[in-house]
Amino acid sequence: MEFDFKKDYFSDKATVKLSMGHEAFGTWLEQEGQSKQWVNALLAVVSELQQRNITEYKLAGDEFALYLTTEEASITNHSLHMSGSDLDEANDLNFYDQEIEAECGLEDFLNLLESWLEFIN
Repeated sequence: MEFDFKKDYFSDKATVKLSMGHEAFGTWLEQEGQSKQWVNALLAVVSELQQRNITEYKLAGDEFALYLTTEEASITNHSLHMSGSDLDEANDLNFYDQEIEAECGLEDFLNLLESWLEFIN
């Protein structure tokens, strides 16, 4: 997973651009991950997963839900869980939107979080 961090020095908000297929992690970090304490708490959870003290972890945020296992991380926008959308009713299709759903290996996720924390410090 490739990523590039930037900071808006007027608003003091950090932003991230991720490689194709992982964009949802960027949107999620920008919305939820501006606090160092929040990132540190999540890093502690990843450590627990790596040590196999826990086998899974779920975190529901304002717009996204994070699901971690000992092997992978996935992020899903809450809007994907809404039923009865016009698109689903009209076409009966399941679609994939890279900006609202993504997954990666736990090691890649850890690398992203550690790099993000270093950047926002």
